[in-house]
Amino acid sequence: MNATATMGLLRIQNRRLDFPMKIAARDTKFLRLDLLFCLWSSAALCAAVSHTLLPFWTAAGTTWMPSVHWQREIAYFDIFIAGVLLWAARQKDVAIKRQFALLLCGLSVVLGENHLEGWLQDAKIFHVLFTVANFCAALWAIGAYWLSRRSVQRGLPIA
Repeated sequence: MNATATMGLLRIQNRRLDFPMKIAARDTKFLRLDLLFCLWSSAALCAAVSHTLLPFWTAAGTTWMPSVHWQREIAYFDIFIAGVLLWAARQKDVAIKRQFALLLCGLSVVLGENHLEGWLQDAKIFHVLFTVANFCAALWAIGAYWLSRRSVQRGLPIA
């Protein structure tokens, strides 16, 4: 084997080794917006089932009065948001994911603040859980938005 063939083989091997590293770096760099959207959607769908099938049990975990109709309305909202976020998770365009990250951040902040007010009235389990979860989702979304800004400037897609 001559020197040119050896160098070509080394370049091919190096590309094979670098490719998984580039994918891993890209995925962790954005804090996985698709994972955030899927987790938030899963939580919303579980909440929708709870609001629909167990409205009095769900209301018992909060300081709010039980109402089957109000619980059902919340369930419809949860199902709609889950569908929108699952759609966003499947998009390849980083700009779309970044915009949905900002929307999710805003939604998580207002929902988290609402649960925080309930928590301050009485530390019921759902208020504590969803205050923490929504503020964590907001931090994740804003962090992913911030970290992905360089890729938007370079025109790189998120897989």
